[in-house]
Amino acid sequence: MLLRDYLVAVAEGYDYHDGFDTAQQRLLARASTELQDYGPADFVIKASGGQPPLGATLTPWIGFFDPDESVTPMDGLYVVWILDATGQNWTLRLNMGTEKRGQNVPAAYQAGTGSGKEQQLLAALRAEADAIRGALPHRIAEAWDSAVALHSTARRQRRYEAATILAQSYPVSNLPSDSILEADLRSMCIALQEAAQVKRRLAILAPGTISTSSSTLADSSARELVFDPGVDKVSTKLLPERSITRTPRHEDGLRRYGLWLQSRGFSPATNVHPRDFIIPGTPEWLGEYKVVYGSNVARATREAHSQLKEYRHFIYPRTNPRPGMVAVFSDSVTDERVTWLNAEGIAVVWNRDHEWHGCAIARKAGLGS
Repeated sequence: MLLRDYLVAVAEGYDYHDGFDTAQQRLLARASTELQDYGPADFVIKASGGQPPLGATLTPWIGFFDPDESVTPMDGLYVVWILDATGQNWTLRLNMGTEKRGQNVPAAYQAGTGSGKEQQLLAALRAEADAIRGALPHRIAEAWDSAVALHSTARRQRRYEAATILAQSYPVSNLPSDSILEADLRSMCIALQEAAQVKRRLAILAPGTISTSSSTLADSSARELVFDPGVDKVSTKLLPERSITRTPRHEDGLRRYGLWLQSRGFSPATNVHPRDFIIPGTPEWLGEYKVVYGSNVARATREAHSQLKEYRHFIYPRTNPRPGMVAVFSDSVTDERVTWLNAEGIAVVWNRDHEWHGCAIARKAGLGS
């Protein structure tokens, strides 16, 4: 189904008073299949018209989630189409999750005379959104609005507005062509990936500016290091026609590589956010694990490169010797990409036929076979 037709079909006649047994709600339940050709191939698509039995929402939404950042609107950053409370406008937004923030109001916003907890939270969300927006490349920030009203005074909708980083409104009665809507969605998904990098950088440079705890950035030598990458959670979306099961692969792959390192005498650690892992030693190795989706090695290698360079620069400004950098991939990457990363001082390891293969730098250090 075309994105434009989908947006029109959901909006026309939508009324949250009608509950969940409507054509619009059934379309929202089928979002992942109806819109599977839109957005980046590895993004997770979810939509909602409310939460049974609590009731339908007056602002239904369709979210596009980068699995490396978040797969839920409860936290992290995500791209979302939200129908405003008038039912007359769709808004495309880059938003921060709000549901897990109600009990996590930064100390800087807990003082305020006569201001209630909800006002404090809204202030904190706006400040964080402003900080991320202000650090985005100018070409991205200037292409979008900073706020678009949802025309509702309900608590959840006010939080959505406060947590908006970038946005644009589209009248349902005059939606642009499908190609324009697709291009705008693609641009917003690129902005999401830039914003995720900004968020990680702010966590390092300005602890407390965003919700990421500054304590996670403590020196490695000042904590007990633990290797526990977590578990990938399989999610199944039940649809009228069929079920879709999505299996994230980041944590499982990182776990397998970490166990391989342990079998060779290394002691990797994963409680070193925002880094994926480190390998203590002299020098210490700073590592990023990336899933290669299909044949898209460019994205995986670019992200590994930018994050490793950024983390080494900001987390190890005065470390001597400088930490080594290793990029680990779930699948083979091209020789050209390996050569490029090596030239940038990054060792490369990849999984092939259930073995961890490495470039010459990685093999010399014992990080790949």
